[in-house]
Amino acid sequence: MNWEMLADSKLIEYTGWTLLHSLWQIAFVALILAAASRVLRRFSANARYAAAVAALALAAGLPIVTFVQLTRGARPDSAPTSNSDLRADRRIAKQNRAAEDFSSSGKGNPENGAVANGALGTIENLQQAFHQNFGRFLPLAAGLWLVGVAFFGVRFAGGMWQLHVYKTRETSAPDRAWQVNFAALRGRLKIALPVRLRQSGLIETPIVVGWLKPVILIPASVFLQLTPRELETILAHELVHIRRGDAFVNLAQNAAETLFFYHPGVWWISRAIRRERELAADAGVVEIFENSRIVYAKALANLEAIRRQANQTLPRYATAANGGNLMHRIAKILQKNTEIKRSASAWSAGLACALISAFLLAVLSFNQTTLVNAQKQRGAKKMAIGFVSIPTIDRSADPPKDSDETMRRLIEKLRSHKVPAIGFLQGGLISDGEKLSPARADMVRSWRDAGFEIGVGGFKHIWFYDTPYDDYVANVEKNERIAKNILGEKNLPVKYFSYPFLNTGKTADDRARFENWLQSRGLTAVKYTFDNQEWMYSYAYDMARNDNDTGAMIEIRIAFVKYMSEMLDHYEAYAREMFGRDVAQTTVLTPSRLIADAADELFGLFEKRGYRFVSMDEALADDAYQTEENFADTKDKIGKSGISWFERWTFAQGRRLRDEPRVDARIWKTWEDRKAKSK
Repeated sequence: MNWEMLADSKLIEYTGWTLLHSLWQIAFVALILAAASRVLRRFSANARYAAAVAALALAAGLPIVTFVQLTRGARPDSAPTSNSDLRADRRIAKQNRAAEDFSSSGKGNPENGAVANGALGTIENLQQAFHQNFGRFLPLAAGLWLVGVAFFGVRFAGGMWQLHVYKTRETSAPDRAWQVNFAALRGRLKIALPVRLRQSGLIETPIVVGWLKPVILIPASVFLQLTPRELETILAHELVHIRRGDAFVNLAQNAAETLFFYHPGVWWISRAIRRERELAADAGVVEIFENSRIVYAKALANLEAIRRQANQTLPRYATAANGGNLMHRIAKILQKNTEIKRSASAWSAGLACALISAFLLAVLSFNQTTLVNAQKQRGAKKMAIGFVSIPTIDRSADPPKDSDETMRRLIEKLRSHKVPAIGFLQGGLISDGEKLSPARADMVRSWRDAGFEIGVGGFKHIWFYDTPYDDYVANVEKNERIAKNILGEKNLPVKYFSYPFLNTGKTADDRARFENWLQSRGLTAVKYTFDNQEWMYSYAYDMARNDNDTGAMIEIRIAFVKYMSEMLDHYEAYAREMFGRDVAQTTVLTPSRLIADAADELFGLFEKRGYRFVSMDEALADDAYQTEENFADTKDKIGKSGISWFERWTFAQGRRLRDEPRVDARIWKTWEDRKAKSK
């Protein structure tokens, strides 16, 4: 059969029209699932999983029904045999309908003619034009689809063969004790299928292979790297998959992805199925091991670390314990674990934080195989970080129960990420104005001795807007004496001043006088481009720590990193809009426990986005910081509030501010509740 005969084939034509219709059909199904997901977000993962599976079945079924209808609607006795004949017949039919429409629209049919000719006639003409214009591309569309199916089909077959290799090669039975434990676990889950447990020397992640006669493959190393309790929860996860029949659904998913590879809606639905499937399996494990949430979460994080170290990617056709969004899964597993007894609170909170840090470090840390990220890290983007109100803040007790530990962690993380941070001393945290508190002063010294710069804020963290000029100067001068006392021990200078709350006073005159005073003392005021409300998240995190709510702590960390990513987008957009390039950014943080615990995620985020951490000197040397700002106009618009320098420059240029990302509603409510209690 030559190409012309193939192009004129009715089968090719029907296939082309089926592909065309599938574009809107599958998109419509995806929209329905998106709406249903919002309704079902408070329901169980099983409910969302069922909805996603039904959506995929409908998305795959509609094109099949369309194809069948097209073939049944064919008329062999009168159908054209070629596309050229088809176009000729359509031209004749169009002329005949035009003549009929003309006669029917005259005086003989005054009631129906105008409507038929105006509305239905127009629709028919549009349909005909579309058919005529698109018909020539049907063979090409069908041909490209066949090529795509062949490619993804080969990939599918290769993946299945890979699983067969895993199942049949370098496997052996685990020791007798584990076989007994596995049999007991099968009985506990009431699984009738003949499931086998094998240890493998080829894989690094536990997987299930097979549907009718499933085999659970466990890496031989995992028997040594996980505790027996952790491994038991992983085996339970795989058995839950088998009990639910997830392997069959996974096989059907991959078949749908092969046939409809061209449609992003299918991939989106399939991704939703995989996400909800893992959450549903996790829920099943938690139901069995109700008191082992932390053990199970730790097992998942350890598995991911093992897999990343081995750099092994498994075929999509296997159901693996560490599939889906592992960070989200761990949060879900731990979020209900709020009934921990206070006697075990410190242990549980510390373990949860160590768990989440270990996982996120594995995910966000530098991957030597990712050369693009390595190049970005050495790129032109720069970020300087200032910490206000050192030493570390602990809102839970006085004296702080673990501020020293927080400072130690923070210093350790800054060093590991090579962040030349500057900390701005708040003297009131370490002194009563006369004498230093030895423990808290030593925390500042540890910051100094670690090689980090120290600047000054105020002795008290107060608003310039609300404070008379002379009182404000006296507050800073008092703080400067304490800072020089500590820095003088090492013959180090004080170079920078940070405005508390980023507030530069009520009047332009006050600000000008004050900055002249700073200059006379050899001090420079820092201009922060990347302002943020991290302190709200830090407060909520401290409250969750006080309540020993490990689930809430993890949720806050996730929400915080997401918020900071959105804020980074926000200020990068300012830079490109105002300067047409990435300028050196300066951001302000508090030395809180949240920053210490989430440092790997936060600094990893900056590194992943191509930032290099630089000193405040280097950042402020960027020409962007010479941009003029009209303080007199700005203060009328912002009042007491402190704002970033990007926003100040925007006001000065007469532009509108960009909409700022919102703080998570739960975090905002926690802060508002604090304000209400303090009244």
